[in-house]
Amino acid sequence: MDDSGRIMDFYDDYSAYMEIDDLKLEDGYTETYAKGKCPHLMSCPQCGRNEVKFIQE
Repeated sequence: MDDSGRIMDFYDDYSAYMEIDDLKLEDGYTETYAKGKCPHLMSCPQCGRNEVKFIQE
């Protein structure tokens, strides 16, 4: 699977420009802010499947 980047960057047109810690408080994932993890969108170029993987910061 290819890493397509932070899932937060796909929320809307302006989320890529917002502070990361501010977005982590509202992203719906309990581990992101408290445990220092960053949700990334992983995409398969062959089948088109997408899933979220947590990357330790």
